[in-house]
Amino acid sequence: MYIVSVKLNKRKILGFIAALCIVTAVVCVALPKRASDVLSSNISTSAKSVEEHVAFLNAHGYQVTEKPVQIQEIVIPEEFSAEYEKYNEMQKLSGFDLSKFKSYRVKKYTYKVTNYEASPDEVVANVIVYNNKVIGGDISSTTLGGFVHGFVKE
Repeated sequence: MYIVSVKLNKRKILGFIAALCIVTAVVCVALPKRASDVLSSNISTSAKSVEEHVAFLNAHGYQVTEKPVQIQEIVIPEEFSAEYEKYNEMQKLSGFDLSKFKSYRVKKYTYKVTNYEASPDEVVANVIVYNNKVIGGDISSTTLGGFVHGFVKE
């Protein structure tokens, strides 16, 4: 058994507290704020109705049509291709992970985005839903070679 004794004075205590504050500040600044932290903070992923889909998209700053322009049933693949892995990495940046839903049948609701000013092309929001919960999706351009990004732009 070892016994360690430390003599503390006010200067050592204040120095320790100052060093701790500096380390905490550096860690907070150095670590990027993850989109998943933003998403999980206060945006509901409940998707029991079209109104809740629209509210979810509105919470991310996207104004969309009141009704979806397309509803599809899709199956998340059992094995992800390289493209699907890349898509799932984008999902993870928005706080979602489609790998948890491999081989599940899900619904994809597509809404027209009406306030996307950064693109002259038509822009849509795809919301992927399983058991009345948003499990993923994206914002994308409908033109060939257009853009695609998660709900939270990085």
